[in-house]
Amino acid sequence: MTPREVAQTLREISQLLQIKGENAFKVRAYELGADAFETLPADPAAPGGLNERVKKGTLTEMDGVGKAISEKVTELVTTGHLRFLDDLRKEFPLGALDLMRVPGLGPRKAAVLIRELDVANLDDLERVAREGRVRGLKGFGERTEKLILDGIGQAKARQTRQPLYESRRIAEKLLERVRKVPGVLRAEIAGSVRRYAETNGDIDLVVASPTPDPAMEAFATSVEVMEVIARGPTKCSVRLRDGLQADLRVVPEAQFATALHHFTGSKQHHVKLRGLARDRGLSISEYGLAPLDPASGPGPEIRDEADLYRALGMQTVPPELREDHGEIELAKDNALPDLISRDDIQGFVHCHSTWSDGKASIEDMVRGAKALGAKFITMTDHSQAAHYAGGLGPDQIRRQWDEIAEVEAKVGGIRVLRGSEVDILEDGSLDLPEEILENLDVVICSVHQRFKLDETKQTERIRRALENPFCRIWGHPTGRQILDRPEMPARWEELIAVAAEKGVTVECNGSPRRLDFSADLLRLARKHGCKVSCSVDAHSVGELENIHFSVGTARRGWTERRRVVNARSPEEFLEMLRA
Repeated sequence: MTPREVAQTLREISQLLQIKGENAFKVRAYELGADAFETLPADPAAPGGLNERVKKGTLTEMDGVGKAISEKVTELVTTGHLRFLDDLRKEFPLGALDLMRVPGLGPRKAAVLIRELDVANLDDLERVAREGRVRGLKGFGERTEKLILDGIGQAKARQTRQPLYESRRIAEKLLERVRKVPGVLRAEIAGSVRRYAETNGDIDLVVASPTPDPAMEAFATSVEVMEVIARGPTKCSVRLRDGLQADLRVVPEAQFATALHHFTGSKQHHVKLRGLARDRGLSISEYGLAPLDPASGPGPEIRDEADLYRALGMQTVPPELREDHGEIELAKDNALPDLISRDDIQGFVHCHSTWSDGKASIEDMVRGAKALGAKFITMTDHSQAAHYAGGLGPDQIRRQWDEIAEVEAKVGGIRVLRGSEVDILEDGSLDLPEEILENLDVVICSVHQRFKLDETKQTERIRRALENPFCRIWGHPTGRQILDRPEMPARWEELIAVAAEKGVTVECNGSPRRLDFSADLLRLARKHGCKVSCSVDAHSVGELENIHFSVGTARRGWTERRRVVNARSPEEFLEMLRA
């Protein structure tokens, strides 16, 4: 059980209590508790982490964690279940929380729909809205009914596809469970989750074991599973609580590499590989690589995916590139790009603290970065226009510089760069005066408001910001939030060309809800030779570990190490930013 999973459990309780109509103080207590657990180290076994606090009974020493929440979290961590939540879930239809995913439909209105119209899920909601029955409820009206109908499609999209950060969390938990089963020799995540696709329609796991039943039993009885859809001798399919399907395939160890490759995909990549295999007199499948002519003897032994690609006379293609975007042709010529990797990252870029909307002090963020092996961290709290996020004005920023210098000297062994995430205002100007901007190491320029300007106005707004000589990094450029908010309308390739011309670094924002630039736009950035920052947009120490989302997306976007500004020392990072 990880701190993030504890936080998500507490947030689910908060949402269900809101639907139930519990008092606001009780609801808020669970939200504050969730916030507290998100500040813990992501690894529950880390010193001072979740496991240690549960064992020592010190959870209540955390801000926002009282006795009641401490007892519930202790039960959850030690048993894997929470009876209070199980009982609470029984009071509502399974689709109750899905109703709250409809934009504008909060807990109070969801409760009214459940109580008055017997709405149990999104299909029920769509039916009663189309029948015109919603508008007659007190507090709704015709406009609300129309907004509900418009938002149902967006909510349903989240039922059929989940953001990567949600899918991967569950996939890793399922993987951890089956790896502990006696007899399991190898186990890995496959499918689009392994390829770091930003949304996923299902979860795939591949296991090597001589006895499939124990692994399938562990998989089928996981707390994330709502129902078993099908179960055969070597495959088990389940429906998860969030609506996604998860599939487990158990194979002999000799077939593991080809099965993992097959179920990783993508389909388009495999179609081309099968053609290459045929040209060599071979057939490729989940079961292995075999000669088309049985009389010619057995096929080559495939111990890992590198063996498979080697047998086809080509370079190993990383999972993130397997989308038929030209990777096979380059692999045949041994010319794949030297992609960025997690180990290349030397500094955490785009970090917030309690000076604005972060949940950890500068010192805590710096110590967290150092513990993860970073050589530098950039502290980039919001600027003054982001008043909703506690944005800083010039005087506050100057005072923050003093604290940054003190923390750098106190912690030692890591460079702490002073910066700001500066709002791009509606007219394209930056939100801080020049005398502040010129004394910052890092200026990240981002849009946080007025997302609905038309394409021409938005393009010109961003162009003006990119042409500002103080703009160093273009932060979460499209403003999107995956499955929740679409990207702003703008002429993106045109703006990417401006960034390349002006030497502005484009961000691959690792906030799991953003992943912005997307892989598609990163490929355009590559075409124009843009510098890239693999940023974390971290608001807590735990969120520093989201760097893998940025790196995975960057790899999917064909981003080479040589173009990544934070894949180098702090001095080289600053030099490359200014180049």
